[in-house]
Amino acid sequence: MTHSQQPDMASQKNFINGNWIEAQSGRTYQRLNPYDQSIVGVYQDSDAVDAELAIDAARLAFDTGPWRKTPAEQRAAVFKRAAQLLRERVDELATIMAKEVGQPKDEQLKFVSGAAATLEYYAGLIVSRRDEAVYGQHADAIGLVAKEPVGVVGTLTAWNTPLSVAHKSCPAMAAGCTLVVKPAHQSPGAILKFAEILQEAGLPPGVFNVLTSALDNGAVVGQAIAGSDKVDMVTFTGSSRTGSAVMRAAAGNLKRVKLELGGKSPQVVFADAPSLSVAAASCAKGFVRLAGQSCQAGSRLLIERSIKDEFIPLLLAEIEKVKMGDPLAADTTCGPLVSEDQLVRVEAFVADGKKTSRLLVGGHRPVDADLSRGFFFEPTVFDDVPLDSRLAQEEIFGPVLSILTFDSVEEAIELANRSLFGLVAGCWTQDLGTAMAFAQEVRAGMVWVNGYRDNSILKHMPVGGFKQSGIGREMGPEGLDEFLETKSIMIRHRL
Repeated sequence: MTHSQQPDMASQKNFINGNWIEAQSGRTYQRLNPYDQSIVGVYQDSDAVDAELAIDAARLAFDTGPWRKTPAEQRAAVFKRAAQLLRERVDELATIMAKEVGQPKDEQLKFVSGAAATLEYYAGLIVSRRDEAVYGQHADAIGLVAKEPVGVVGTLTAWNTPLSVAHKSCPAMAAGCTLVVKPAHQSPGAILKFAEILQEAGLPPGVFNVLTSALDNGAVVGQAIAGSDKVDMVTFTGSSRTGSAVMRAAAGNLKRVKLELGGKSPQVVFADAPSLSVAAASCAKGFVRLAGQSCQAGSRLLIERSIKDEFIPLLLAEIEKVKMGDPLAADTTCGPLVSEDQLVRVEAFVADGKKTSRLLVGGHRPVDADLSRGFFFEPTVFDDVPLDSRLAQEEIFGPVLSILTFDSVEEAIELANRSLFGLVAGCWTQDLGTAMAFAQEVRAGMVWVNGYRDNSILKHMPVGGFKQSGIGREMGPEGLDEFLETKSIMIRHRL
């Protein structure tokens, strides 16, 4: 075993400047499987001292290291090799995430494949990206509009989809930046493996640094990264409340901030939907997938009044098909919530909802003894939900759906926009005018028509939110632009 390889042992180490090292304090913490409370991994409980080490490594690598000056084809080759290694280890990575996050391995396999595809996409952009020239305005001068990497990027990731770190790190590294990554304390395992793969693929030391921390030190490390004057940009995925704290910490040196935050996303079913049964299946999956623990969860269902009585039985029939169980089992479609704290949070929302709305299904923990060790909560649907209620307005991050009713396209758009959030939205209709009116008027960063969270057809489109759902975009060329600074160069070549 070389000094740079992650040791095959229970306690996983931080990855800083190309080396696997322990937290300076010597402290570690355990991550337990939310399904059966078994130990998934033992990780370093880092603090601000460790954060400083990682930041210094990234700073040195950017200021003096070779990565941003490496020829484009060589950098692209690293990405392509990393993508290949990810695909070779897809089962290992998916298993780690299923155990830590608690959601079906089948879903996690898709996330690993998605990370590999992201690496390949940005490998292409590394070599195809072009800057601009200002030519012909003056016979004796030429201008260059060049784009350069922003510098050191602090990356604070979400626990629900750990390998979405690729959406941040790939464009950042493609731009020539270096990174300090702090995974969520619940799910660091796959990101450490990602670091190992990048190193094996040939990424130089200091370009991608990872440090883990337990819950109590998580905010300490995050604030140290976001507040550091040595960090040029910070990108964060998580709650809007924490996003505000990240912005405040980043204000010290006016660093660039990119945020992907919460959502209370509407799924809208018009009376002329092309297939009510297909729409019902999609709407059910839209709020049950990942047990509702997703910023893109379709947690508000808006149904046109004339089809409500026909649509709801179809929806409930789809929910009956949901199979809760072991995340590693092939037939499981919904795993446990990520923690007991999250379970208690969902239970509190549901208890409050029972006072204001009509419960159609679910509303409690399952009675199945086989699920008793896990933090399971049944898919839950409320009807007649008041527009100003917590159920209709706040992000629950659990498998809870709120149903509201409308009578016109204009009312549907108004209801969809009655939220502090604006991340994603979806509608079902055969009328092109209705579809375009909805897509143009709804305040959301991504809109699906006759689908929901369906990115399998059109890939690598930019993702991001309006309002309190975030700042900036991930994926696509727009995702790369987030990590580039524009420089104007004016050259007088003849006096």
